Amino acid sequence: MKKLLCAAIVVAIVGIPGTAIADEGAATPYTVMEVQMVGQDFIGLVPEGIRFDGHSSGVITEGLLAGATTTGIDYMLFRHDGVGVLDVRGFAVHPDGVTSSMRLSGFLGEPMPGVFEAMLDPEFEPLDADIPMHGAAWFQTMAPQYAFLNHTVFGCTGTANFATGVARITCRSLAP
Repeated sequence: MKKLLCAAIVVAIVGIPGTAIADEGAATPYTVMEVQMVGQDFIGLVPEGIRFDGHSSGVITEGLLAGATTTGIDYMLFRHDGVGVLDVRGFAVHPDGVTSSMRLSGFLGEPMPGVFEAMLDPEFEPLDADIPMHGAAWFQTMAPQYAFLNHTVFGCTGTANFATGVARITCRSLAP
């Protein structure tokens, strides 16, 4: 169960190259991240579902701030219908010293009857498969060359694999 929960958190901060959100033209600002779940705090069963905080670290592999390392926390909720609700806060540091924070909100998976109950079983083993996610991200930075990030919304798609704890996400600017 812990592997599944950790992987869900990782999903919140990861990327898949080539996913389509907005125009994929070379001029469209984008970023691709890959993160690994490194820990979790299991909150437990709450009225809305199963809650945990997932801790991740990773790297931006393409696009804006490529080469930056990332850390993040996903304040994850798995609803009773099996859908994961992503609420991620992240931080990136580029080798040149540029820093950026990120907030991502979205959904993981589709309604899956029985998954919620299965996750409560201590013997639960997550499926080794990429689960789709989608959402929106907002960035903040003081770096002048990335000032547009402070007023741009990014659409994000990606996957998370609960068995491996790896998440990948691509975020593309939705600005015209």
